[in-house]
Amino acid sequence: MTPKSNTKKSAWVQLYEARRVPVQVMMRSPGRPAAPIPRRKVGVTLSQGEISEINVWQERFSKLLDRKVSVGETVGILTRIATARWNRVEELNPAELTDLVERMVG
Repeated sequence: MTPKSNTKKSAWVQLYEARRVPVQVMMRSPGRPAAPIPRRKVGVTLSQGEISEINVWQERFSKLLDRKVSVGETVGILTRIATARWNRVEELNPAELTDLVERMVG
């Protein structure tokens, strides 16, 4: 087919012909690509005070890093901080929850 004869065809005819041209499609799995670090969505029940604290920490981390830090990232950072503190308190062997919290926080 010459370019000249192609221009005489109506746009609809060209469209139909274009649809019949086989297009090689790159095959990939559907959905979002896998994350480099596997993550899992979880549900938690928090008090309004706990949610407020997480929001405060989220804002602090966001300002510090100069980007939006997600709630998941915030909880992950706080969890790692708690783990580091636990490693220091574990040797003291607290007997009650209040004792544990006082030693980790205070």
